[in-house]
Amino acid sequence: MTTGGRLVQHRYTNSGEGYVSLPKLCQAFLAIGAPILDIARPTSTNTSALPDDDPNLKVVRADYTSASEISAILRENKVDVLISTVTFFFGGVVVQDVLADAAKEAGVKLFVPSEFGVSPPAAGLSHEKHDFAVYAKSIGLPTLRVYNGFFHDFVPWVTALTETGKFHIVSKGKMPGSFTAISDVAGYVAHILTTQPPSRLLDVEVRIEGQRATLLEISALYKGSVPVVHCDALPTEGVLAADFRTGYQHRFDFGGASSGWNPETESDDAELANKDNSLWERHRWLTVGEVLGL
Repeated sequence: MTTGGRLVQHRYTNSGEGYVSLPKLCQAFLAIGAPILDIARPTSTNTSALPDDDPNLKVVRADYTSASEISAILRENKVDVLISTVTFFFGGVVVQDVLADAAKEAGVKLFVPSEFGVSPPAAGLSHEKHDFAVYAKSIGLPTLRVYNGFFHDFVPWVTALTETGKFHIVSKGKMPGSFTAISDVAGYVAHILTTQPPSRLLDVEVRIEGQRATLLEISALYKGSVPVVHCDALPTEGVLAADFRTGYQHRFDFGGASSGWNPETESDDAELANKDNSLWERHRWLTVGEVLGL
């Protein structure tokens, strides 16, 4: 998709799904020589990880809650594609509405919302992502939604391995889910935005999957170096948002952890989960073991 500029939004925080590392996303565009504009919050320190000598990268600071300020920046830099990497924690929902209004006013051709997770279910944060897509459509702003399942880095967090030293599996852990490396998601977004025609990307959903695996299969990668615990819920002592993480694991039980999850039919389609991997021909997708060093 030939465009005049790119915009990447900073995230508010990180979580198991829903955020793509800003440096990795910028690096993905810069690696192929594509211009990218980063709009950072006035107090953000994330820009320190970005190169300061690449002519294709421009960094500006602005108030995310001001549609007029963001819109002026978009018009001034002739931005065609707006990519949001804010999370839906700590005000991210409201911020995306503001960004959508700014993008529409500035004539942005495509908005890539902070999806980067599993297909939305009927409730929770993913449902709020669906609500945003509905809002964007209501104002006539085309979107490109990317479903990649969970990030490889998500595994130690969702199993409480980080805090407890044990790999907790809620239920049996035998249902597969989709996992994709953050760098692969970033590279994929950069690739399709610079190679695909607009007609292929406007108001569409793309589904990718780096590796399809069960939590039980992933636990085996640790080769007995950490205990594997089957439980009904994650322990709460010393584990922040344990109930939230337990809810994520429950998605595996019914197939909702897959990029191929269809909320309308309430079923998982393994072929649907990676149907758009083909848009990045000859790319070798990283495995969970490679990313986690197992």
